[in-house]
Order: sequence, then structure tokens, then C-alpha cells
Amino acid sequence: LEEVRQHLGRLPSINPATRTLILTGYPNVGKSSFMNIVTNASVDVQPYAFTTKSLFIGHLDYNYVRWQVIDTPGILDHPLEDRNTIEMTAITALAHLPAAVLFFVDISEMCGYPIPQQVALFHSIKPLFRNRPLLILLNKTDIRQMSELSQEEKSLLESMKDASEEGVHFFETSCA
Repeated sequence: LEEVRQHLGRLPSINPATRTLILTGYPNVGKSSFMNIVTNASVDVQPYAFTTKSLFIGHLDYNYVRWQVIDTPGILDHPLEDRNTIEMTAITALAHLPAAVLFFVDISEMCGYPIPQQVALFHSIKPLFRNRPLLILLNKTDIRQMSELSQEEKSLLESMKDASEEGVHFFETSCA
């Protein structure tokens, strides 16, 4: 019983009644850096995959409204049964928490995953985004600008817009 109590004490306190943003995408695409910039959180950022091993909660106030921001561990694009416990934390948050989703794409590919792989992940988990506001953050534009992308890469990114029945918006950011 003591072990369960300690485990529960380590879990973040998520308020289901508060407006929520969930940050998701491949490892090292800039989710934690974004979290540290826009919230009061201090999430560890390292140049290797799976630095974020659990959910982290931060808060921000915008137009007199408090938002909770949930930083999730990175997800790799492989079948559900092959995902590890860390990745399943992110999948579970996406599946069960009422929230707007911010999907991060590292257009510089410095995360170690090419754009086609990042877009494939988006398409494989897009059922989890159904009936939720969705923003796609095209990140690390200070390293590689949108104008430097090939036509094929631009088409792949546009396919993410086509994948949603609701309006999907792209935002260019730089949180490296």
C-alpha cells in the first residue's frame, strides 16, 4: 500500500475542468522547450530521446484565463503493441484527456527523424485528435526555414491539413 501511495504522489495533478493543451510528437522536436517558454514549468531538456519520461504539467494565463499545458514523452511511429511504457503515457493522455492538441514537427530534422517519418506518426495517431482543436507547430524554423523545404516535404506537411475534417492550422515556431 505504501508503494502505491508513493507512486500516486509522483503523478501530476491534472485538473479535468481546466482548459488544457497537450504537446505531442516525436522525441526531441521541441515540446519541452516550448513548455519551458510558455509556462512556469522547468522541464529538463537534453539532446537525446526520451528525456521526458512522464507527463509534466505547467500553467499559463492568457486573456485572464488559466490554461494547463501537458508535456508528453515523445512517441515513435510503430504499432501500439510495440510502444513502451513511456510512449503509452503520451498515448493514454491523448486518448483520455479533454484537450486541444499541439502536434510538433521539427522541420530542421535535427531531432533525428525526417519529415516523412514525423508526418507518418501524425497520420497513425490522428484518430486520437478527433473532435479536438488541433494545431500543428512547425518548429525549429530558425535552423531551417519553410522556404528551404522541398516540394515533396511541403506536400507531406499539407497532407496533415487534409487529414482533418476540421480546420487545422500551422504555426511556425522556434523552440530549439
